[in-house]
Amino acid sequence: MFFSTPTALRHDTPHDKRKKPLYNDRNERIKFMAFLDLVLLAAIAAFLGYRLWVVLGTHEKDRPIRKRQSEEDDVVIPARKRAAPSEVQAEVPQEEVKPDAMDDDRFLQGAGVAFRKILEAYATGNTSTLHKLLEGPLLETFDDAIAKRNKSKKTLEVDMSRIVTSEIIDKREEKGQAYYTVRFVSEQCLVTRNAKGKVIEGDPDRYSEVTDIWTFSRSLASSDPNWKLVATQVPEA
Repeated sequence: MFFSTPTALRHDTPHDKRKKPLYNDRNERIKFMAFLDLVLLAAIAAFLGYRLWVVLGTHEKDRPIRKRQSEEDDVVIPARKRAAPSEVQAEVPQEEVKPDAMDDDRFLQGAGVAFRKILEAYATGNTSTLHKLLEGPLLETFDDAIAKRNKSKKTLEVDMSRIVTSEIIDKREEKGQAYYTVRFVSEQCLVTRNAKGKVIEGDPDRYSEVTDIWTFSRSLASSDPNWKLVATQVPEA
């Protein structure tokens, strides 16, 4: 026959006394671990907040510097375009303003290309190209010559086989303008025909050595690097 232990005595048994401290100790450990987690999260949040503050703080300090640099770029570059020639010459070192600073070989290469284009445009009556490469009274002279030729129904044929020599014979600077004068010696075939296509001047089977003296100019105050033809002359015999 089995006897049951009274309820009052069950809580006082040595076995039950050992369970109670274990149960409380486990809860305390859980609470302690939760507390550590909170402390760790708080530390991480504080660290991230500090790093964010450092980054934002540096950004705000650097921004005015970048703004001043961009303002300087925006002001200086356009100012050179709007400034008068005398103002620009005062800002640029003298050796950069003088025509002597130009690379002569590179200039002559460009002048040779312009020489061919201008002759071709004049022969074909391409005034659009001429207006890009010529300037001043010379442009009006070319326009008038083309208009008269068209009115008389004449045609001009220019075939330049090659440029024999090209040489810069004069350089000067005047009132903010640089002037380069070049002597071209080339082999050309020049033929003029009437409205019926008959040759009235020149020989289509003959090339002659022709000497041309052209003066190119550009503004020293302009950012445009292109030179324009402003004068031509017949060489002295």
